[in-house]
Amino acid sequence: MTERGKVHILLYCCFSSYKTIRYINMDYLFFSTMQPAKNLITLNISYNIACQWNKHLWDCMSQYPTQMHIKHSSKFVTFLVPKFHLPAHIFVCQIAYSHNLVKGMGHTDGKAPEHEWANINPVATSTCEMGLGS
Repeated sequence: MTERGKVHILLYCCFSSYKTIRYINMDYLFFSTMQPAKNLITLNISYNIACQWNKHLWDCMSQYPTQMHIKHSSKFVTFLVPKFHLPAHIFVCQIAYSHNLVKGMGHTDGKAPEHEWANINPVATSTCEMGLGS
């Protein structure tokens, strides 16, 4: 959709978040996913723990090959926490990472990909490994 010459592209990634030091799994997923979208000027990044994850993200980028780097200094980057997760955060995070306070994002909850997961619950067992103990 285009609004005043801006192009909005929404990238959905489904992943399992493993708690690791420096969030290396999420860092790699993010930098990999952004490869086809390097020309975007505005990045609204919504993640359950964006308030913590973004603190050292650009420093961690140096650990990856240069072709995975994002020229973030020439972009408008906003980190957000999905509305469902925001009440569990401290008040400062609730203000700084709220979708409601970003122009054009107020009615977005940041959890759109997960809305459809309930529809696939009946087939979830078909993706499990079959064997002893499953």
